[in-house]
Amino acid sequence: MQINNQYGASYVASVNKGRQNTADGTKRSFSDVAAMKAEEAANSEALKKIPAVLDSIGSHAPDEVKQAWMEAEEETGAFFTVGGQYVTRDGKHAHMTQMGVDRFVRWYRGQYNQDDLLGNSVESAIKAVNKWIYDVDHPLAGSPAKSREDEQFIMKEREFYEVFLNKLMQLKNL
Repeated sequence: MQINNQYGASYVASVNKGRQNTADGTKRSFSDVAAMKAEEAANSEALKKIPAVLDSIGSHAPDEVKQAWMEAEEETGAFFTVGGQYVTRDGKHAHMTQMGVDRFVRWYRGQYNQDDLLGNSVESAIKAVNKWIYDVDHPLAGSPAKSREDEQFIMKEREFYEVFLNKLMQLKNL
């Protein structure tokens, strides 16, 4: 068996290429590039997520309802998944929302509109949000006790519903 020294030389040369100057004359460290790539990925994922969530819960909802949803998410810092979970911004914790429970119940019952929770009007969206707020405020009897962390997630979920409902009420009054 023979060791080829050419490999080591070519490897070192390729590693050093990453440290060369960029087009604008500045040097970037690995951490700078990694942070930049992470930010780009986060921005693109957020842009893909919003239409996916709205398409899954409000495919027939008017554009002003979808806009109110996006504004409420931005105001409250809420982050909902297509499956109906509230997820913290760091992605380490998740909580099943009343919206997700409603969706699951519709699916379980075989209802056709399980993916159209917001309906096709501002009034139907208001009705759905009022139901979710009621369900948050009145959990089913016999539900297990919630931890402090779960209670915080529930309050954040309720805060989002309140902001969203206020925006919908403003649309209704126009």
